[in-house]
Amino acid sequence: MPATSNRAKAKKCQQACARKKQPCRFPAEDTRVSVSERYLRQLEAQLTTSSSTSRHSNTLDTRNLATSPFAGDDDVILSPSHGPSFLLEDRTADQWGGISDGLESTFDANQTRLIGNGQSREEGDVEHDGHRSRFSRNPLVDRDPSFAMTPDGRFWYMGPTSSWSFCRRVLALIGRRVPEANCPPDPWHLDGMAVKLQWRPVPADEVPDVTNLPPLDYALFLFSTVKFYFGFLSFMIDEESYLRHLYEFYENPSSKAASSRYWYAQYLLVLAFGKAFLTARNPSGTPPGHQYASRAMSLLPDLSGMHEDPLTCIQALSLGAVYLQSIDMRRAAFQHIGQALRGCIIEGIHRHVPEELCGPELSSRCRTIFWVVYMLDREFSALIGAPSSIRDEDISVRLPAEMENSVEHSNLTLHVRLSRLMAQTLTTVYGVGDEFNGTLIRNTQSILHSMAELSHDLTAFLNQNFHGLISRASKMAIRLMLAHHHCVVLTTRPLVMCALHMHIEKTERKTSKTLSLSPPVASLLQCCADSAQTILQTLQTLADDDLMDAFLPFQIEDASSSAFVLYLIRAIAPTLIHSSTWCDHLECVLDKLISKGNPAAPLRRQELRQLEQILAPLTPKSNPTPLPSINVNSAAQDDSEFHDLDNVDVEEAFEWDLLGLNSSVSLPPQELLDLADQLDVESIMQSVGGAVG
Repeated sequence: MPATSNRAKAKKCQQACARKKQPCRFPAEDTRVSVSERYLRQLEAQLTTSSSTSRHSNTLDTRNLATSPFAGDDDVILSPSHGPSFLLEDRTADQWGGISDGLESTFDANQTRLIGNGQSREEGDVEHDGHRSRFSRNPLVDRDPSFAMTPDGRFWYMGPTSSWSFCRRVLALIGRRVPEANCPPDPWHLDGMAVKLQWRPVPADEVPDVTNLPPLDYALFLFSTVKFYFGFLSFMIDEESYLRHLYEFYENPSSKAASSRYWYAQYLLVLAFGKAFLTARNPSGTPPGHQYASRAMSLLPDLSGMHEDPLTCIQALSLGAVYLQSIDMRRAAFQHIGQALRGCIIEGIHRHVPEELCGPELSSRCRTIFWVVYMLDREFSALIGAPSSIRDEDISVRLPAEMENSVEHSNLTLHVRLSRLMAQTLTTVYGVGDEFNGTLIRNTQSILHSMAELSHDLTAFLNQNFHGLISRASKMAIRLMLAHHHCVVLTTRPLVMCALHMHIEKTERKTSKTLSLSPPVASLLQCCADSAQTILQTLQTLADDDLMDAFLPFQIEDASSSAFVLYLIRAIAPTLIHSSTWCDHLECVLDKLISKGNPAAPLRRQELRQLEQILAPLTPKSNPTPLPSINVNSAAQDDSEFHDLDNVDVEEAFEWDLLGLNSSVSLPPQELLDLADQLDVESIMQSVGGAVG
């Protein structure tokens, strides 16, 4: 039977298995064994040494090859780098360098053979080894934690999933490896540089301050404003209970504040958010209503425990965490949402609370509170680059849509599933340990399969409730769509870093600046670019209608992280970005966020401008004209068959139009499945010259 027919059948089987959620198993055509890459390279070195007299004029130094950066040697001792931004990267990061010295020098330059597009055999071998090394593991995850030393001498942990850390890593890499970039000092922008909120804890026996509060009607107006802007976060506030306490408070403020201390903290945070949403930034740079937030934070419990109304306390801690994240106090936000999550665990609401035990109303409240805290914990974990403090395996509480069949609870359930998918990304694509070496592409494939399933359900939800039109989608649905694309960017961002390393090395070797990558890897970079551009386009649509959540931390994170990878991809492979309109979208979005008082937006704009400046030596002066597209559906290619990334027109092969905004929303899950199927690990490794041990 022809090979193409077999491949077509295999692909159909894979797609059918994916839809049935069953693993695909094919009979092996031949017997295969797996060995470590280090052992394989040693065997190659021995074989090359034994035939060196007939093939080379120089003897191959097997010791050098066995301990090359691609041999997986754990015993190599490397000194830390001392780049201009004082990034202390471990030995894995240092192994990115020295490819040409470590391999090309082992061959006789006079005994070379031309391959492919005119590359020498030595250069081709380096290219193959480079692919195996670059795309076998996530460069943002180090065997030992990476730390950076700030200008004041403090060491700062560089979380692998953090966009803030990603910025620091990229600036340090270019500053160290590209002297002509003339990198200015890293602005750092540590916690508290946007706004430094301070407070003094109020003792439990002291009556809270109830002066200078707005009248009841304005407090009700601010509550409605917060509900509108919060979207799915509005589930954090039990509206019926909140309003009942609110009316009681205005009857006797001092007594109510003393007896319902955590509700009062919640009330003050609602005032702080409402003022920040409605009022432009103060001339002093502090967000309007920050004084209410300071008073609220002073009332939250310390680590000794939650002594009264633990559910209200968890809600107040969560609101406080969102506020701290909104003013770019990331560490404090992570600590507060962690305390809220631990409160959920202590109270047992991560397990299903039976209705017959406490009644359906309280059971529903426990369930909703837990899932909102869970989502925020996963979100803030990714933002700071730290693991969560609870595993999905330990959670048995039911999803909201399983109990309350409504549009809002269906939306909340999709948010929870997306948070779980993000957690899966953090533990696989960004997984730590030897078991994750060589699994970067395979784990990316797994995430894409899961994302395809979520896309199918999200499309059905939008079509059923909003007829697929973004103009009719709720703020919760728009937030969900943006988060979906952000997950694509987060999943594929390590590959952008891999390609950046390769691009810098080509510049150092004074060779062609055109990268040669396998089609599946090029496709993933295309996915990253398209999702990032869609995020910026969506945000501009919201900005034009004055619907941006300017004070909340999510949209500035979406905008800055998307723009950051687009600047990198424009330097690495400009033809993957078919239009420069994303730059206009970015400026519009940042202008709107800054004008509406987002504390972090000016800092993110400064970082992006610095990135654009230092990337100038690495960015082609003009975009080359794309050559005809290649067939990415073909089987594993010959070892030497690579393609210039700038010459790969992936758009023809993959119609990646997630959330296309031509007045409607399109989420084609089948295209995600097709892409994941084409990222068959064995095929990819063959296309780049061999399997990873």
